[in-house]
Amino acid sequence: MNPRPRVQSLQTKILVVVLLGISLPSLLGGLHLLRRHQELLTEKLRENLSNHLFRQASEVDDWLSQRLREVQRWSGSFVVVEGVEALTRGGGDAARARRDLGAYVESVLGHYRGYESLLVVDPAGRVLASTRDERLDPAEIDLLGTAAADGRVSPIRRSEFLGRPSLLVVHPVEGSGGGGRPIGFFVERPDLRELEGILATLPNDPPPSFWLIDAEGRVVIRQGRVEDEPGAASFPGERPAADVEAGPVQEAIFPGVGEVVYGVRRLRSGGFLAVTVPAAAAYRSLAESRNRLLAFGLAGLAAVMLVSLLVARGIVQPIRLLSEGAQRMSAGDMDVTLPVRGQDELAELTRSFNEMAARVREVRASLEALAITDSLTGLYNRRHFDDVLAREVRRAQRERAPLSLAMIDLDRFKQYNDRWGHREGDLELARVALRVRQAVRATDLAFRYGGEELAVLLPACPRSEVVAVAEKIRVAINGDGPNLGGRGTTASLGVATTPDDAGSTQALIEAADRALYAAKARGRDQVAQAAAGLEDEGARDSPRPSVREARSGD
Repeated sequence: MNPRPRVQSLQTKILVVVLLGISLPSLLGGLHLLRRHQELLTEKLRENLSNHLFRQASEVDDWLSQRLREVQRWSGSFVVVEGVEALTRGGGDAARARRDLGAYVESVLGHYRGYESLLVVDPAGRVLASTRDERLDPAEIDLLGTAAADGRVSPIRRSEFLGRPSLLVVHPVEGSGGGGRPIGFFVERPDLRELEGILATLPNDPPPSFWLIDAEGRVVIRQGRVEDEPGAASFPGERPAADVEAGPVQEAIFPGVGEVVYGVRRLRSGGFLAVTVPAAAAYRSLAESRNRLLAFGLAGLAAVMLVSLLVARGIVQPIRLLSEGAQRMSAGDMDVTLPVRGQDELAELTRSFNEMAARVREVRASLEALAITDSLTGLYNRRHFDDVLAREVRRAQRERAPLSLAMIDLDRFKQYNDRWGHREGDLELARVALRVRQAVRATDLAFRYGGEELAVLLPACPRSEVVAVAEKIRVAINGDGPNLGGRGTTASLGVATTPDDAGSTQALIEAADRALYAAKARGRDQVAQAAAGLEDEGARDSPRPSVREARSGD
């Protein structure tokens, strides 16, 4: 009777070893994977919501800006000015002026279908001409007195005349003789369905819904639909502070909606835009992973315990080492080398694991290099440019040191491709990239910005020296042109320096881009430096083509 307890005791020890050596690490690994899954899911969700907010906020701001530009253009029409003067100041044929005004607004509405109606009113809010039967409410008339010289957009509110929500865009009509006081107003009533279309719930998983909030925190559009009583309810979430553009993505319980993940962004045009997704939909994959892990884990544990009764105790330690090594690799630690003991199958498996880990390290290093390198030119790529520029600008600001940027564009490169073929064009790009690398300093960084456009980042290069450095690069690019049988290219360069020419990353790019545009406009094959006088008066008052548009003939 004595051997039986010893057998049972040995089995118990084996089970304990399995539980401690395999089951427990597997459980911890599963919990680690779940936690990591939750962290990655939360990070991705925040990134997606921030991207959705940025895109939709830009669309809303652009939509409102377009409405303001249109009403400003139409209010300055000769027909509008002459007609309003005739109807408000007397003189001339009033009936004819009213007909002309009516015909003009009808013609405009015929070309622009995004409006419910267009109307022209006098300073007291009386309708002089409109595309349909219209009347302004007292609150809408009060808006006329606050319309600045560049126009005004009213809040979305319920119109007493229409009996439903409406929005007005107003611009004063200035008399032909000046005087400063408007003689009337051109008024647009945009179709809010366009705005609803911009803020409609996206067919993503999870589906984001958008809320438009006024400056006081009241809801005017809820989950992509205009409220019947805009501004009657307050937004239940937190809004960004006065000096913050966008608040953090967080979780909350909204009355009538439930538990959501939401973010809020300030609009340039005033007010806020919010995005929400149901928390259950946002974290659905986490719950599914938890259930799968529980089901598979329990089944696997039972199988391992059954098999472990038939194997020797000596296999526990190698398996544990392999498990720990796999966990380290799954956590991102690729510097894993496991000790190899003996000559059995487990030792061979350990050697294979070590070889796999070494191969993964090699592949990872290769992928990291490929991820930041342009395959054609060997220069750093645009994505790496964005990361490095942002980091260098912050460091330059922190250290109060200059940072210069040179934008390089090959002249008439389209004609080069058309004449010699794209293969020769690619070879020329590679040759130019090699010349640029040879011409810059060891501390400088060269990038392929896009197409035939390159960029060179020049740390610690002050404004007084950057033109000379850029000229050296230009000469290097053009240096062996005659040796190519007439195929050599020239380049135009635009340079800018922070903090002298720009105070931010985007501003620095735009300053260098404008300088490059100036170099193109002056005849190409030269260096231009960013300066306030690069644009003439007319160019500042009208949209200027980008460098890519300007070189469309290159």
